[in-house]
Amino acid sequence: MSFSTQLMKNNYHTHMYLCRHAIGDVEDYVLEAIRLGFDSLGMSDHAPFFELQDRSIRMYPEDLSLYLEKCDACIKKYKNQIIVYKALEIEYFPDHKQKYVDLLKELDYLALGQHYIIEADSPNGLRSSYKLFTKQQITTYVDMVIEAMHSGYFKFVCHPDLFLYNVTRMDSIIMEESRRLIRNARETNTPLEINVNGIRKGSRVTDDGLRFLYPRLEFWQIVKTEKARVIISSDAHQPNYLYDEAVQSAYKFAREIGIEVEEALQI
Repeated sequence: MSFSTQLMKNNYHTHMYLCRHAIGDVEDYVLEAIRLGFDSLGMSDHAPFFELQDRSIRMYPEDLSLYLEKCDACIKKYKNQIIVYKALEIEYFPDHKQKYVDLLKELDYLALGQHYIIEADSPNGLRSSYKLFTKQQITTYVDMVIEAMHSGYFKFVCHPDLFLYNVTRMDSIIMEESRRLIRNARETNTPLEINVNGIRKGSRVTDDGLRFLYPRLEFWQIVKTEKARVIISSDAHQPNYLYDEAVQSAYKFAREIGIEVEEALQI
């Protein structure tokens, strides 16, 4: 790989072993980012949530302090080589506002990753955003993401098009829900993330042709039309994913649509 032609210089969506589905410690990712010549690296592992402890593989609440200590150690140790940000990827639930306020006192930012929606008849009252099948479920996802963006707690939205995971046909209702989310992102000045991990997960045949599971082409074409802010994140769950072929594919995806990607955020 030629670093002189490398596109990504900052990655704000990075995991580590404490989430229980990634490998590598904070320092492993920092060293790889330094090797790649990154300007900054945002560590943003999955936040622990009591409601999700039996629904989602993620950090245990008692591990949060260890995670923060590991981030702080690397921030100090490598301060002359790279900027390391301390963050969490987290869902938005309206009754947890104080939790976000408290976390932001210890972190550089929160990244919104809406992996669950509120649904009364689902286990713990929550449904996975990977399992949205009805128009009402999709509307609920969009409503929750919009409320989250307007809350001001979140620096950007991870994989905003995750709600399209099971959609094979982008009908007029789904297109309008996509547009509603995107317009609110523009109105709140919230960057939307083209998530590289969706590219790593492969493609499927839809009524409109072969598509990545995410990023979903039709969604990002609307992003281009609506002129919303866009970043690309590796969503690395192992150090060698920080800048791999999938990252390059994400930049190609954005370039072919005509999307201008922001390379650095004000943290």
